[in-house]
Amino acid sequence: MSVRSFVLGSALAAAMAVAGASLAAQPPAKKAYILVQSEVTNTEQYAAYTKLSPGIIAKYGGTFLARGGRSTTLEGAKAASRVVVIEFPSFEAARSMYDSPEYTAARKVRAGAATMQFVLVEGL
Repeated sequence: MSVRSFVLGSALAAAMAVAGASLAAQPPAKKAYILVQSEVTNTEQYAAYTKLSPGIIAKYGGTFLARGGRSTTLEGAKAASRVVVIEFPSFEAARSMYDSPEYTAARKVRAGAATMQFVLVEGL
């Protein structure tokens, strides 16, 4: 092995070690959550939206944690009748889903079928 090959190989190994260490030192991305409260006023139209949204949400890494199940308000103003919690791998992934052309089209299908509130929050 030539000196030049040894030096280049050593330099490459050192660079890979530094890159691996810097990746390991970075904290994992924080998960994010979209919290939705809705009052459905047109169930047929809203049903068309609920057929579209799960696939779009999954495409961006989203997972439903709660989707319109039983809920009760423990304190403060009464929550809407339908509450949804969706987990995403990151704040950016959740925002990308919400702003995507696919979800923009799904929101148009839902328009007028419910009063909605969406809140995007970054986890710990």
